[in-house]
Amino acid sequence: MPGRAPFTMIAGARSLAAHGLLTLVAIAATAATGFAQGLRDADCNGVVDEGDRAALVHALFAPGPPSCAAADVNRDHVISAADLTAFGSGPTISYLGIASPDGQPAPPLGTLPDGAVVYFRNAGFGFLLVVEAALPADGAAIGTSTFDSDPRNPFRRPDFQILVDHRLGDGSRAVCDEFGVPSVDPPDFVLTQSVSDSINDLACRFEVATTRGGTCTTDEFGQTNFIAPSSRAQFCVAITSQMAFASGDTRVSVQIRDLTGLVGPMRQMVLRVENGPMPPTFTPVPPTPTRTATETPSPTSTETATPTPSNTHTVTVTRTSTITRTPTATGTRTRTATRTVTASTTPTSASTNTPTRTRTRTATIPTATVTRTPSGPTRTATRTTSGGTSTPTRTRTATTPTRTATRTASGPTPTRTRTATRTPSPGPSPTITRSRTVTQTPTPTVQAGGPVITFLGLTRADDMLQQPSGSLGDIPIYQPLFGYGFSIIVEVKAGSSHARPGTSTFDSFGAPDLQIQVTRALGDGSAAVCDDTPPIIGGVPAINPPNFGSDQTVIDRLNDLGCRFIDGVGRKIGRNCGDETACVLGLDGQFTCVAPDTTLQFCGFIGQILSFPSGDTTVTVRARDIQGNLGPAKQLIIRVQ
Repeated sequence: MPGRAPFTMIAGARSLAAHGLLTLVAIAATAATGFAQGLRDADCNGVVDEGDRAALVHALFAPGPPSCAAADVNRDHVISAADLTAFGSGPTISYLGIASPDGQPAPPLGTLPDGAVVYFRNAGFGFLLVVEAALPADGAAIGTSTFDSDPRNPFRRPDFQILVDHRLGDGSRAVCDEFGVPSVDPPDFVLTQSVSDSINDLACRFEVATTRGGTCTTDEFGQTNFIAPSSRAQFCVAITSQMAFASGDTRVSVQIRDLTGLVGPMRQMVLRVENGPMPPTFTPVPPTPTRTATETPSPTSTETATPTPSNTHTVTVTRTSTITRTPTATGTRTRTATRTVTASTTPTSASTNTPTRTRTRTATIPTATVTRTPSGPTRTATRTTSGGTSTPTRTRTATTPTRTATRTASGPTPTRTRTATRTPSPGPSPTITRSRTVTQTPTPTVQAGGPVITFLGLTRADDMLQQPSGSLGDIPIYQPLFGYGFSIIVEVKAGSSHARPGTSTFDSFGAPDLQIQVTRALGDGSAAVCDDTPPIIGGVPAINPPNFGSDQTVIDRLNDLGCRFIDGVGRKIGRNCGDETACVLGLDGQFTCVAPDTTLQFCGFIGQILSFPSGDTTVTVRARDIQGNLGPAKQLIIRVQ
């Protein structure tokens, strides 16, 4: 670890006999004040830092008893090199690997020369990433914080510190968001702001367990338990498609700090993501592969491996990945990955296999015009979409106290108009009391034949459908392994009104088109509406019994949960079926909708912030079409044990 004093400088430099043996009495004489300090506080100044290491080295060479009894780090009543060893050893990582969604540890593929264990997966998501820690030699408690961030202070880091050398998901640099994680390559825990942000971005997603009953893994008897017998803390996260590992090898580096402030030794693993079955044998690759980036397009990239006499082939893969991003809001996202492997088995022959995968996602953003005319300043926001790119224009004017909101969807989409009137209370008081009357045109009514829910269920962390475990009457019961790490899927089609289902999951002026609620609070039950942006992320309050009333409290809670349902590019709208924006992974490996007659799909991932509580929680959903007609409600029960 950087800054750690080498132990070899002490060997032979001093013997206990040269300066006299430090007796138990001498140590005990200062113990009353010294041991009142924290562990490893060798200079007794109240903090543990590198100054304590220097003080400990000084105590090793100084004659007589130490001025600070806390220099006896291992508390054996003798100041020796063993104290320096104890000073430098934080928590050790007892396990680093992956497990299946049901908690069963995966077998490793092999081990690299530097000690990193290699695991193999066909897909870069749909599994658990698990880290376990054992107590340090001196018994200091293992730190369990997974988030401690300050955008202006790189020293703010959690106890659990983890990095990846290839980005996860889209590599989003927003700290602790619901999307990807940036890479740090080569892995280095240097004290810079970008590294600290990357640590917090990945670490904050982990759940911590300090008892066997709270772990995410199970033993051979199906009971929740640590994987390593020496483990006293476990850090676990479900890897979803939004933070999927890239194809090829990704190195994961982890270190953990104890409550006295010292970081233990780093440990690493490699996750290899490739198509096809797990290789029967494993040939280690160099621990630091060479990657080549070029600005000019290259149809192929070929390297030839020469077979050894033992018929073991070493293949080096060069991956060229091009990702195009437009900073403006755009509905088109293109990712092209070209991977070429050429293996030469004889000096005179070679074979080349160049698979190319191109995946394009195109979403059309409806043209929306919103005009507000309140008492005092009025803000008019116009968003015009052309070719998937939106350009916002804002104008502020002062006019009469009337607000009119008009939304017009582009294309053959019908028009929905809402009119809201605010009447300020009379009087010169600076505090304005507003009486809000909302009129919707046409008036929503279930009898009008709004959207029909064609499917309501859950998918696992790997986006595969989860089957219900039972039912309560006509209400299916789903029983996920944990209260988080799954997605709620709602699919709809047009009802008897034949109007297209609305797509919004959040509406600033009223209830959204997707109206979903729970009978028990999710996460911390925060009353803040749609608090889904770091650094303030909260849960969702309950509505019990289910109630689709028109009062503001109900509307706020519908928006608070509904806004967590987003499309493939993070917008708070549904997803069209028939293209790659769907979020259910079929048996054919393609993303699709579940019901064949579905036209619109809503997907909401339940992370740790929205964790369902233990017991039964009823989820109630209904949808609205673009003419304002409401469809019948449907329910499911999520049971967490």
